[in-house]
Amino acid sequence: MNQHQTTSSPSWFHSHYRGEDRDDGCANELSVYRDPVEPRLDLLVTNVDFAGVGHDNTYSLTREDAARLRDFLSDWLGE
Repeated sequence: MNQHQTTSSPSWFHSHYRGEDRDDGCANELSVYRDPVEPRLDLLVTNVDFAGVGHDNTYSLTREDAARLRDFLSDWLGE
């Protein structure tokens, strides 16, 4: 089974990874979605600890932040 399960729509990007072996071996999730009120992208990162408890962290990107992220990713992808 593929460890990464990624879905997207015009409003959401969601990626779930089981068995993250690069840090602690616990499941991780990343969701990126359009803020319904402000012109921002909201990021939600969830890490499940060894006791099975999920810990959520949020971050919000402005359009300028998102443009810089796009440029960074384009460079990384070689586009």
